[in-house]
Amino acid sequence: MSAPDLPVHLDVAMPEEEITRLYLALIHDPAATRESLVAAGISAAQVDLGLQILTHRGLAEVDDDGAISIPPPEGALAAYTAEVERQLRRVRASAPQLGLIHRRVRALEDARTNPLRASTLDSLAEIRSASIAVVAGAERSILAMRAYGERSIQLLTSPLVDHDSPTLDSAGQPLRYLAVYDSRLLELDDALQTLRRRQASGEDVRIAEDVPFSAIVVDGLQAVVDLTNIEPSGAGSVSLWDSPLITGIGNLVERLHARSLPLPAVDLDVDGELYSQRDQTILTLLAAGASDANVARQLGVSVRTVERRVRLVMERLGAQSRLQAGVEAVRRGLV
Repeated sequence: MSAPDLPVHLDVAMPEEEITRLYLALIHDPAATRESLVAAGISAAQVDLGLQILTHRGLAEVDDDGAISIPPPEGALAAYTAEVERQLRRVRASAPQLGLIHRRVRALEDARTNPLRASTLDSLAEIRSASIAVVAGAERSILAMRAYGERSIQLLTSPLVDHDSPTLDSAGQPLRYLAVYDSRLLELDDALQTLRRRQASGEDVRIAEDVPFSAIVVDGLQAVVDLTNIEPSGAGSVSLWDSPLITGIGNLVERLHARSLPLPAVDLDVDGELYSQRDQTILTLLAAGASDANVARQLGVSVRTVERRVRLVMERLGAQSRLQAGVEAVRRGLV
């Protein structure tokens, strides 16, 4: 008997745990009938509805005379879950196009009532919520710059495990993710370890001095401007969508990222000399304006160790001063 068409509302009219209960009862009793199921304590309405749902899913068969049979669960469940996954993939694939239509339709009204297409964010909680929302909807790229402000501090002091998951699009593919962090954020405990975890999860991390404000630009269509480095409460921050301001902010992040110092990821051989990741990191942090004490804290070593490594690197670079060492490090591609 072929599965009947099942009205959409029926799947939600019966809790999933009740459907599972009925299915397990049928598996345990090959001779089960409608009457025996009712006698076991399942209401007649639930039996009838549950059988319709299970039949529709290919997990049960009901003959014209009412006899119930259960196909082998291995194959039936595999086929059912494959169909569910196919439908989920179709829904995920349609999300970007539906989102675009949603934004375009609303942009017409927004352009009339809100020419800047902006909404104010007046607290740290609102900034955090807006930032999470725009990142969750990313399909192509995320451009971020993070000044030394309350939201950036909140982000970098969250549990390390929070930074391990890559940011993916709706199809599960990695996004282009550029991020610039103000060097003063390296004064935070475990900041370097946090940035390395974000780097390992796919973020192109760079360090710069005096990042003017914080912003996240997603797909060139949405942005959150975070001013907690200027006003700690977050007042004056904004969320933008389909606004010409977004292009300008995105270009600013791109230019700042291109001019900033990359966080070393591997040991590097330059002119036959092997520079460890730690030595490169020391050079990068010092070039970004970090003090010896701050570098030592981030690397978990003593200040004396940092000073010794700096002297050694200066000798290898043939530099007479830290300034000259910085110039040589840039010339040789170490920072």
